[in-house]
Amino acid sequence: MDDIVEAAGMSAGGVYRYFPGKDAIIAAIAEEVVGGLTETVTALLAREQVPSLSQAVRQLLVQIDALADGPGRLALTVWGEAQRDPQLARIAASAAATMRSAIFDLVGMAHDSGQLPPETDVLALAQVVLSSVGGYLLQRRIIGDVDPDRYADAVSALFRR
Repeated sequence: MDDIVEAAGMSAGGVYRYFPGKDAIIAAIAEEVVGGLTETVTALLAREQVPSLSQAVRQLLVQIDALADGPGRLALTVWGEAQRDPQLARIAASAAATMRSAIFDLVGMAHDSGQLPPETDVLALAQVVLSSVGGYLLQRRIIGDVDPDRYADAVSALFRR
């Protein structure tokens, strides 16, 4: 909570004026991070021409870069706290499921458009893409030396036969 209060630049009382409790704050953080990423996927799905999965991953990574030093920083705290707090675990699981569902739709469109081999397990690939996106955020925040273009190229190499 101290990190959240500090990041907000407010007193604890000021923060609680906008949120009834810690869970509401965490839900708002999860919504902001997942909402931004889901909007990116939704925009890609709305295109007339299906983007390549490589382009889609690249755009997700660019969005993560935009969120990494703000709500992305707090997302890592939520993930950590979710390991010990069942309420936070439910919030984190819901946010992750929302994101994975959007990625599943994107991978499904890529599969249907012939970008992926017919035998591709679309759900498993959506899980891998979600892990790659989360892994990028983790490395971006903890190590700091990842480049979205190089990372996207490496993930794209995994999609090739």
